[in-house]
Amino acid sequence: MWRLNGGVASTVVATYNSECAPVKVRGFLGTMLQLTVEIGIFFSQLFATILVDVPNWRILFGLSGAISLIQLIWLPFMPESPKYLVMKGRIEEGAKALKFLRPNCNITKEFDNLLESCSAANDSRHSNHADSSTTDSERFADSNSESNVSIADKHKKLKAVSIHSVSVSNRPTSIGLLNIVKGETPDVIWHMLFCTMFLMGFQQWTGAKGIVFYSTEILVKVFNLSEAQLRKTPNEAQWMTIGLAAAGIAAVFASMNLIDRLGRRRLLLISTSGVSLSCVLVVIGRTCNVAPLAVAAMFLFKLAYGLGMAPIPWLAASEMLPYYALGTLSGIASALNWMMIFIIGLVFPLLAKALDNYLFLPFAALNFSAFLVVFLFVPETKGRHISEILHLHGKRLHVVCSLSRWRRNKHQDHGFQETDESL
Repeated sequence: MWRLNGGVASTVVATYNSECAPVKVRGFLGTMLQLTVEIGIFFSQLFATILVDVPNWRILFGLSGAISLIQLIWLPFMPESPKYLVMKGRIEEGAKALKFLRPNCNITKEFDNLLESCSAANDSRHSNHADSSTTDSERFADSNSESNVSIADKHKKLKAVSIHSVSVSNRPTSIGLLNIVKGETPDVIWHMLFCTMFLMGFQQWTGAKGIVFYSTEILVKVFNLSEAQLRKTPNEAQWMTIGLAAAGIAAVFASMNLIDRLGRRRLLLISTSGVSLSCVLVVIGRTCNVAPLAVAAMFLFKLAYGLGMAPIPWLAASEMLPYYALGTLSGIASALNWMMIFIIGLVFPLLAKALDNYLFLPFAALNFSAFLVVFLFVPETKGRHISEILHLHGKRLHVVCSLSRWRRNKHQDHGFQETDESL
């Protein structure tokens, strides 16, 4: 039951954060999920060194229950996602939810943009209804230009336009897996589906969970600790494991401040290349018996992983997939991620036994492969609505980065680009 709830929460929290956050800081707030995960790992490992003896380890489970109890008390007071309410035609409730999330702020412009983006998602590529949709949009734009129109009246007009758009286009608010597999979707989403599933599935094959699960065992071999040293709690390897968890927190903090500046794509490229390099350095340090190099490389691994591959895959579904397919596909992506955690948890100790000092060599190759996939296929989503992303990439799998185009555009202003060619 605990694992079931954890799997559901990991999907819902990422989607909720993305839908409630302003576009300009969507990445910042979206990475909060990974930050809480890293903080949880840090404190669990810290308390585990203190409460390792029987029966003190049971206190760890009690602490988890206390946190869940606080959430259970607080969550009923949280509003529903404004985007979800608008997509369901509950416009007034959506406005109230957005106002709750933006206290003492004028939400008119943001709410108008939300309605326009949802209306565009409902009306795009339906030529048989284009005239009626255009008429509604023009009528809505004219009403917004009148300075004497109150916010309440404006929202009434917005509600009428949005409900009319949904009913006219007959566009579904949700689609099942079978429809998606058959290609029976209003948009061509194969490219965005590939990117989402790749990021969520590959995240665990970076080797990060292997370090989380077995870092102490690896460090025991690196430091060649004796039986007497192992009986001492906490020992040197355990302190280093706690330090790795702290490095993960620092990396996610850095990602929170960089993700809306550099963009998701750049951070993914930095992350995958950094993790690949650190894996090579771990192998060199272990094979050459240079413990400081191996330890430093493991810290570099955590820092590089936390910058991109840790938080960004959880943002991918909510930023790349249209709303009607988000519920189905985000659940599948989350299940894929947890399945990979299960597999890597089984495979990692077998690899450790078979490869010994060369354990991280396969992960270096895998992360370099991930770098190439991100470079070729994963688009930038920073500051873009889903309608714009679907307009640019609503097609079959295609290359989004061309070196020839990049050379032509490298001197252009990067403030606004219609393509994803820049790194």
